[in-house]
Amino acid sequence: VVHETALGQLPHPGVDDRKTRPAFFPRLVGLRGLAAFIDVEHAKILVADDVADTGKTLKLVKEFCEGKVAEVRCAVLYEKPISVVECEYVWKRTDQWINFPWSDKDPVARRDWSVKDA
Repeated sequence: VVHETALGQLPHPGVDDRKTRPAFFPRLVGLRGLAAFIDVEHAKILVADDVADTGKTLKLVKEFCEGKVAEVRCAVLYEKPISVVECEYVWKRTDQWINFPWSDKDPVARRDWSVKDA
């Protein structure tokens, strides 16, 4: 059984354009797609992200985990000085806009359908 959490993965419209609110979509995925419950009360969780820009999404995730797990830490490639969360593990700190290869290009293929959660 895998616990998968998707955080707002919507592309930014442009340099210094940010979402007004973070998006957080937790879901449990079980064997063959069946939902399952996982006991994480004693778990130590590492939340990994590409950048702590405003830090609002990471803050939301940490607050969501409080009281449900033993410990939560954050790891990011880049952390901005405006971030409301100070991450425990940071590769580089910068105030520059970052164009990641996975977010500054159009999708390779577009689809006209979507999967709806149950």
